[in-house]
Amino acid sequence: MELLAAITVLMGKVLLNAFTSPMFIIIYLLLLAIVAWQYRRLEDMTRSLCNYSRNRYLHSALISASLGILGGLLGSILLIFIGIDLSHLGIMYLWLIAVLLMLVNPRFLCFAYAGGILSLISLAVGYPDINIAQLMGLIAVLHMVESMLILLNGRATPIPVYLKSGQSLRGGFNIQYFWPIPLIILMAGGAADPAAGVSMPDWWPLIKDYAAFDYGRNYSLLPVLAVLGYGEISSTHVPEQRIKKSASNLFGFSMILLLLAILSSHWEQFTLIAALFSPLGHEFVIWLGMREERNRQPIYVNPPRGIMVLEVMKASLASRSGIRSRDTILSINGEPVNDMGAVQQFLNSGFRELELEILREGQRLLLQLTRRPCQELGIIPVPDKATARYLLLNEDGFWGFTRRMGRRFKKR
Repeated sequence: MELLAAITVLMGKVLLNAFTSPMFIIIYLLLLAIVAWQYRRLEDMTRSLCNYSRNRYLHSALISASLGILGGLLGSILLIFIGIDLSHLGIMYLWLIAVLLMLVNPRFLCFAYAGGILSLISLAVGYPDINIAQLMGLIAVLHMVESMLILLNGRATPIPVYLKSGQSLRGGFNIQYFWPIPLIILMAGGAADPAAGVSMPDWWPLIKDYAAFDYGRNYSLLPVLAVLGYGEISSTHVPEQRIKKSASNLFGFSMILLLLAILSSHWEQFTLIAALFSPLGHEFVIWLGMREERNRQPIYVNPPRGIMVLEVMKASLASRSGIRSRDTILSINGEPVNDMGAVQQFLNSGFRELELEILREGQRLLLQLTRRPCQELGIIPVPDKATARYLLLNEDGFWGFTRRMGRRFKKR
């Protein structure tokens, strides 16, 4: 505990100094603005699909920033205790490959893919000369932090969307989060004042570089900025279930990758396995989620009778009356309703008192609503046959690409 406290104090000093640097603050605010812009784009998309505007993108960005600082603290502690040295990772090459992959498909802007490719190139041609074990350790820690942030940020309301898979329409939620993260990471340096630092135990670092590791080497703590992102569509699970599954799968991936990184720092034969597992294991995590979206029955679909609620707007009449997502509105004031046009007729008729018959998890409920003149109900229904705008739920992944190429080859 004393060692953890001492390192935390040093990290706090470095982070405090960083946030007094004008350049660091400018870059951080730029990343925060990019995150807010991404949330604004998601809300604009929902407005065009569902005619629903929350205007909470600044609030979402501030929550992400707060959680990003917490995630950065946890990630920094892990990186320091594991012994990740920034000077041996080929960061510039890593970013270059990540940007090139983004041009192929934006979702490939992830160090799991770029780090795997960079490591395989280094193993094949010997350039650039990087510490693959430590690079895999960095990627593992970042994804471990991401899995934690997914769970914490999952409390925020996901964004409702309309989807089309094959010939069927369904409702769902676009679960996307972005976190600007300040990290404190090690950088090998020259001579330093031992009194100003911390002596690490004999087992440190967990990921060793026996070719260049020097037990007398001094390290500095360097502040860096990063952005983590997560995105997924959920139409076969409620968002909370999807988030828990995704976080669990991602955490499992990061733990296996970290173990491979530690093993490869001791036994060289594990290096190739770690380099291959980084992109393929990450793609497998994505495939698991996509498989469920394609093979499981969607839960936000238009029922034979009534109107299923996809989302309830905050502070709306429906929200205050206790209506929930996945409730089915069967009737209003005793009259059956099967589309939003029928609901709108009741609202336009000026009724102040409404009695809604609700089907919730197989039970029928009666809800009494008192509304002001011209007050809307405040729900987003699941899509029906009249829905003209939606997102196409396509298979997007390495395995889907492989199958498409295989089908084309067979046709030839």
